Amino acid sequence: MLLVLCLATEPHAQNSVPPVKASYTAELLNAGADLQQPDAAWIGLDVRLAPGWHTYWRSAGDAGAPPEFDWSGSENVAEAIIEWPAPTRITDAGIDTFGYTERVLFPVNVRLRDKNRPARVSLKLALFVCSKICTRNDLEFKATIHPGIHAEDKQVTINEWRSKVPRERAPSLAIRSVRLDQGALARLRVSVVANPPLVNPDLFVDGDGTIVAGRPQFTAGYSGASFVTVPLAGLDASRPVQPLRITLVDGARSVEAMLPKQDVASPAQSATSTSPTVTSLAGASSDSAARVPLWSMIALSLLGGLVLNFMPCVFPVLSLKLVSLLSNTSQDARAIRIRFVASAGGVLASFLTLAAVLAVLKSTGAQIGWGIQFQQPLFLIAMAAILAAFAANLLGLFEIRLPWSVARPLGKTAGGNSIAAHFLNGFVMTLLATPCSAPFVGTAVAFALSQGTMQIFQIFAGLGIGMASPYLVLAVVPQVGRLLPRPGRWMLHLRAVAAAAIAATAIWLLTVLAQVSGPQIALLVGAALGFIIWIATVIRQRFAHAIAGVLIFLLTGFTAFTSYTDLQSPAAAAAAAAAAGDVRWLPLASARIDAMVRDGRTVLVDIGAAWRVTCKVNEALIIDSDEIRERLKSDVTPVRGDWTKPDAAVAAYLQSFGRFGLPFNVVFGPQAPAGIVLPELLTQEAVLNAFAKASHSTSQTE
Repeated sequence: MLLVLCLATEPHAQNSVPPVKASYTAELLNAGADLQQPDAAWIGLDVRLAPGWHTYWRSAGDAGAPPEFDWSGSENVAEAIIEWPAPTRITDAGIDTFGYTERVLFPVNVRLRDKNRPARVSLKLALFVCSKICTRNDLEFKATIHPGIHAEDKQVTINEWRSKVPRERAPSLAIRSVRLDQGALARLRVSVVANPPLVNPDLFVDGDGTIVAGRPQFTAGYSGASFVTVPLAGLDASRPVQPLRITLVDGARSVEAMLPKQDVASPAQSATSTSPTVTSLAGASSDSAARVPLWSMIALSLLGGLVLNFMPCVFPVLSLKLVSLLSNTSQDARAIRIRFVASAGGVLASFLTLAAVLAVLKSTGAQIGWGIQFQQPLFLIAMAAILAAFAANLLGLFEIRLPWSVARPLGKTAGGNSIAAHFLNGFVMTLLATPCSAPFVGTAVAFALSQGTMQIFQIFAGLGIGMASPYLVLAVVPQVGRLLPRPGRWMLHLRAVAAAAIAATAIWLLTVLAQVSGPQIALLVGAALGFIIWIATVIRQRFAHAIAGVLIFLLTGFTAFTSYTDLQSPAAAAAAAAAAGDVRWLPLASARIDAMVRDGRTVLVDIGAAWRVTCKVNEALIIDSDEIRERLKSDVTPVRGDWTKPDAAVAAYLQSFGRFGLPFNVVFGPQAPAGIVLPELLTQEAVLNAFAKASHSTSQTE
């Protein structure tokens, strides 16, 4: 460790006033070898400044100069990588500089040529320290790094300052996209998402020495979004713009992103251009939002809606439609056509209703996402009640009848069948489909929720039309229904199977309710539903069926209670997992993930919810497979987030990747600090390939 008390002075001509002395200390901390990366070590340049003095960031701003590091005299050092903590804006007489006051520590990652030999670090440093006058201070530091020797106390201090270094990912803060507008008034337009919202933000631009960035102007948006405009000067039409680094700082949190090298348009081109350069920085979904044409996303939403019909969430209500179709195959084509149009209308109406609700929530700054209504107890209770009524109706416990004043005109229109029942069938099908983030749906929803109200309605209308397309086809060609078997006693068994499937879905909804609101609420709702069915069946004198209905919903409450008890005993679960040598999942925390990646570890982040069926499928078939589990117990650190209940931190983390739905899985590592986002439907090959790409070597998967 070397401590230097600097009294360096600025050169002055003869007969000038006495030189001004810069007041600061500089110390080189030697933490020694990195225990996680044997071929690396950590040192830190610790600068402490007297009141009124400051030093500079890697880009000094309108005046001053950044520190100059010279490592050429070092031995057994392949590279020294300097990390720059987030700066502050220092304004004096209208001049803006970027740097540090009071104290700054620059972490330095030293890469060794031979980890088995000592490394001798030799640093010649030019440090510019300024107050009313600037001084250049030439310093020299030397340190020896011995193999296997590690100073934990110094490493702790270095790590504290490493946590202040802007990364591509940050807790509750993300740069979603950057757009370069070229022309007479060149500017950067930056889209930011923050939860909680920005409080005291600033934004810095560096990377191209000929470009000067003005002060940023922040405009608050909705749902934690903000938009930043930064005027640029110094663009030269004869050469491309070099890669620009954008650093956003808001108090203790910070994040940075890169805008790649850009070709500069001529003035004439700039004046007529309608396609500014846009770079998305928040994952594949945001990339689509930034660059993909709207028509292609609408096409994707149509395909995603069609695929939803084949997801397990929709099967119980599909069984209702099958029973209804088989019960009425003798009717004419017009009646069958009307029923299918009504079902399609219910699907489309429910998607448009979801779009309206999400647009309103987004405008008020609330959490938004695909399927978040399953976080709301009242929604779960209502859906469980509707499905319980459907199941009881299929079992013949009671009939659902509309008032005559409503049923008569509907009956005339539908040729004796209730349009309302088929419309409600389509509506319920959509609400049950939202826990399923089928292929293409996640991308379409993420695009929609990152756009304005009109785009939200267009994309959700596409999803609705896609999901309703089978009914529309059957409405156009109703003769397809005549290919089904003729009605008979076997349909009673089919009705029982359909009723069991719907009852199972109601039970599942109550288990979710138990995890959201507690077992008492779920048990109370299950008992209430059983009592209502009992009353309805007593009126019809179906006592045997009434007993069966009560038993079903008492079992529902018991299932909800046991599932919630398991959920609420993490200590017992952790102890059991430890005893069984099971995977130990860490809770989601962005800062912890960043620290682990900096330490050279590979991390798998898994975010799911009890109401998302696809999450359970991924977990059971892929994450719990033997090969993945062995990796999670050895060289890959597992981190899990739960979005069963509303959670602002989880929502912000998802939105930092441009995602608004589940499942969500991402792999981090030394070779992928920004993360490798995995597909919604996992495969073992995709997960293992991500481990290999993110880690130091691929030998473990070869």
